[in-house]
Amino acid sequence: MTGGGIQVRRAKRGDLAAIAGLVRSSTRGQVQVQEAEVMDWLFGKGMMVASKGGSLVGVATWQAENLLSVTDALYLMPGSTQATAGQGLLGAIEAEATTLMCEANVVLLSPWVLAEDRDLLQDLGYEPSGFEALHRIWREVLGELVEEVPELVVKRLRDRMVMVPI
Repeated sequence: MTGGGIQVRRAKRGDLAAIAGLVRSSTRGQVQVQEAEVMDWLFGKGMMVASKGGSLVGVATWQAENLLSVTDALYLMPGSTQATAGQGLLGAIEAEATTLMCEANVVLLSPWVLAEDRDLLQDLGYEPSGFEALHRIWREVLGELVEEVPELVVKRLRDRMVMVPI
């Protein structure tokens, strides 16, 4: 349980319809996702949900590859729970990424991301970065995970990069 009565946990199969609805609602219909696609997310990468009073208020998907955590989807319902849900979801991802020895968490931003979400990311220590400004290895990882170069923000999880096998 995080602050404001928000609970963050791993997504489960029973959440598929609610997640699809949350994505549609939080993007004001700009992103239409079906339950089958959400199931692909569930079984293909890490997925966390934030809920309050039994209703989903946020969802995030992420994966770790070669010491880099990549959050490729972050959907938050606008309103009073937005900041707390975002903080809880990213905090859970960062904790798992740190356990996996990841050097940073990169959040890929879609063009429809609300200004409030961008402000929240900045408040949580995420800094805007161009793709070319990233370390070569991080660019390689992202190149394998995304088809086009997205807008992104980065939060370092380790002070120094890992230069030898762990």
